[in-house]
Amino acid sequence: MKKCLTLLMILAMTLGLAACSSKKLPTETNNQEKVTQEPSSTEVPSKGEKNLKVADTLKINYAVGNNQRTITYNQSTPLTLPDGKVVVQGDLKPMWQYVSEQLGFKFQDVAVQDQKAEEMIQIAAATGFTNSTVYGGAQGQAYMQYGTQGYLLDLNKRLDDMPDFKAYLEKYSNIKASITASDGGIYYIPYVAEIGNYARGFHGRQTWVTGLLDSDASLESETKTLKVAYEGFWNRNDTNVIALQNAAAKGGTLTRDEALKTLLEYIKATYPDLAKPSDLYLGANAQYDIDELIALWRVMELSPRTLSKLSTGKVVENAEISPYFVRQSSYREDLLRLSVYFGGQRTHGADSYGSRFYLNKDGELTFSYAEDGMIDVYDYLRQIYSEGLIHTEFADLNNKDNFRSALYSSDANEGQRQFGFMTFDWFASTTAANDDVVAMLPPVTQVDSKDFIHFIENTRTIKPEGWAISAEASEEEINAALVLFNYFFTEEGNIAQNYGVPSMIVDNEKYLGPDGIEYPKFEQWVFDTAGELANGDVSAFLRDFIGSQMPIGYQKEIGFEYQYTNESGLAAWELYNKAQVKTTSYEASEPLYKVVPTVFSLTEQDMAKLSEISISEIQVDQIFLYITGSDIAVKKAEDIKKIYLESGLDEYIKIYQDAYKRMTK
Repeated sequence: MKKCLTLLMILAMTLGLAACSSKKLPTETNNQEKVTQEPSSTEVPSKGEKNLKVADTLKINYAVGNNQRTITYNQSTPLTLPDGKVVVQGDLKPMWQYVSEQLGFKFQDVAVQDQKAEEMIQIAAATGFTNSTVYGGAQGQAYMQYGTQGYLLDLNKRLDDMPDFKAYLEKYSNIKASITASDGGIYYIPYVAEIGNYARGFHGRQTWVTGLLDSDASLESETKTLKVAYEGFWNRNDTNVIALQNAAAKGGTLTRDEALKTLLEYIKATYPDLAKPSDLYLGANAQYDIDELIALWRVMELSPRTLSKLSTGKVVENAEISPYFVRQSSYREDLLRLSVYFGGQRTHGADSYGSRFYLNKDGELTFSYAEDGMIDVYDYLRQIYSEGLIHTEFADLNNKDNFRSALYSSDANEGQRQFGFMTFDWFASTTAANDDVVAMLPPVTQVDSKDFIHFIENTRTIKPEGWAISAEASEEEINAALVLFNYFFTEEGNIAQNYGVPSMIVDNEKYLGPDGIEYPKFEQWVFDTAGELANGDVSAFLRDFIGSQMPIGYQKEIGFEYQYTNESGLAAWELYNKAQVKTTSYEASEPLYKVVPTVFSLTEQDMAKLSEISISEIQVDQIFLYITGSDIAVKKAEDIKKIYLESGLDEYIKIYQDAYKRMTK
């Protein structure tokens, strides 16, 4: 069996290359299937101008590399729904059964249940996209590529048969531009996250701030020291707190008492109207900049005895404090998001670590990682890291630990010695990680003017996930796929995909979110069952057991997240909304605040040129090797730009700039 699969993969990869250079792949099997397996059909209303004759069965190949996340219920334990219906292993998940009943035709899951989307699309290309009608997974770039080659249906030409999706694109023209291919076609419908909402924000332990700054009652004697390296960035006040702390350091070595005394004196002189020093950092009126934050981080790094006692009730000898950390090493690029607080240097133009392009103030697509401003930031981050202010293992890709769990959620564990202060992460799950953790406004910065504002680069956007329709399917099969695709943009379909089947939703009652909007309200059964089967993770429960919120083509709502967010999490939403923290969006008028496409439509010529360019994760690895002071890193930050240029950066940028112009013309 393994040998057969290996041969199939080799065939897929070989023929996949051929697919890139030819419009159609001749397949005798395809012709035979059309003769011997022509589907039966029926007519259903499309809500368009005519009824569509649809196949009785629609084949769906949705691959995510995780058999818990397909449309088939793969749990060994049966699930009893609130209405008494029982779902067992091998059934379609409840939401998909419900949609099938509503639309009047069946779904057949033809996915290899644990196959990754990349493998799925390679095999589909090698066989001419003939083994299914619908293909889904995180392959937005590939959908565009194969669509322009004729393998996938151009949805632009069938929008009248998808009136609700058509209306959606008319409302969100920038989303339409983001999924428009180089030839003007639209070949997939993406998973659109909760646009218009913050994705993630800053969090910190509030008692660490109040315990250090507002009283000396909690202070323990400290002996730890640090060698100062960072020299400060801003000149927005009469004095710079980093410069003052550096001056207080004796021989370049700073103690906790010197760092704390200097910071408190600086706050009193610079912000005399504050009721208490911690107000500089906490609450809706926080107004700290990155230098003032680093000054606080220094105090924390130098206070392991004090902070471990605040977190556990007793001093933990040899405690290790990480003033700043990322959730896990695969999120290491979240550290680079701090760049915007050093004068407004943008990093990611969309909510993706791979989105290293953003729009500059003139609307030009700009590659951030090799910009002069970013090169300066690498030096600042290297200096901060050398002072011990960033978690030491944050960039070690061999370390698979969840740092948020280790540094926030393990205070009560026997022998716990590691404690973290601040991170950038999701409101609901991060505030739930520790009762002392609250959201903090981002540092103030300048982005496009002289005004200092609260800004975060991270916003919810369209994703590379989604689904497409094979152009090789019969007309009845295509029609069924169009009806399904459109359904999730109707009110009924949107509720099913976001919240589940009707028995999971309270009748005649709404949930009022902190944004003032009413949403469908979950039955208590959802929370109880998610607690039992998914450790309280409602999102995972909906995807793995119900079949809702799977990253197919639909618009996700924030209402589900609000309902399982604790009080601290809801306060986080309210804090950011009240302070009107600015972020990027599709509808922004200023280019610097506009979201760029998550994927770009590249021509065959573009792909050929990119294959000769060496821009890859190799340069990204060098960035983090440099920041962490590795012996195998480049010697100076300017060398990072040099290796990008030597790898073909100018041509790389031009290819994507041209692609962006085509998508937005």
